[in-house]
Amino acid sequence: MSAVPRAMLFDLDGTLVDSAHGIAWAVNQTLAELGHPAADEPLVRTWIGEGARFLLHRALRHAGADLPDGEGFDRVFALLMRHYATSLPRQARAYPGADAALRGLRERGIAVALCTNKPQRFIDPLLDALDWRALFDGIVGGDTLPECKPSALPLLHLARAFDVPVEACLLVGDSHTDAAAARAAGMPLVLVDYGYHRDFDLQGAGAVAVTGDLRSLLQLTAPDAIAHAVPTGGV
Repeated sequence: MSAVPRAMLFDLDGTLVDSAHGIAWAVNQTLAELGHPAADEPLVRTWIGEGARFLLHRALRHAGADLPDGEGFDRVFALLMRHYATSLPRQARAYPGADAALRGLRERGIAVALCTNKPQRFIDPLLDALDWRALFDGIVGGDTLPECKPSALPLLHLARAFDVPVEACLLVGDSHTDAAAARAAGMPLVLVDYGYHRDFDLQGAGAVAVTGDLRSLLQLTAPDAIAHAVPTGGV
C-alpha cells in the first residue's frame, strides 16, 4: 500500500462476527430432521467460510449422507436455509473491536463495504440485530452477483461502485477465500488472526498485515499512516 485506503471491504463471518454458534445450530437442526446425529460446534467451525452449499456438503459428508448437486441436494439446502434464517439472532455476535472499527472508519470518511459469501437475504436481518445496517456504504452477498469470493468480481464491483481504484481499497478477511479474491482483484489485504481460517497460512498469504483487533485498522487511516511500511504480523 502506498497511500491511506479510501475504501475498506469487510468479510462478515469470522471477520466481523463470530456466527459459528448460530450456524452450528442451523446445521444440527437440519441434520436432526434428516435423522442424523448432531455435529460438534468446533467441527462445524471448520466448515464455515466457503459458502452455504459447501457447508451443507461437508455436514452431509460427515453424516455419511452427502448428495451430488441437483434436485435432491437442493431440497436439503432449502431445509438448511429455513433453519439458517431462524438462527440469525444466534449469529449476531460481534468480535471485540468490530463495532468501534466500523464506526471509527466512517467518522474518518472511509467508504465501508460488506463483501461476504453469506446469501443476500440473510444479511439485513443480521445487521439489524447488531444495529449495523447504517454502517455500510455498499453490501455484496454471496448471491448478489454471478460470482462470489474467491472470484475477484465482488471486490471489483464494490471498487467501481465507490469510484475508487482497486489499489486504494483494502479487503479485510480471515480465510484463504478472502486472500484468493484479493489476489485475483489486485487489492491489498489485511487478515485477522481469529475467525475460520482453519489451516490457512496467514503469515504467508501476502497480506499487508495480520491483526487480532480490527480497531488497529484505524491506524491505517491516520494522516501519517503510510509514512513507513506496515509489517505483516500486526498493524
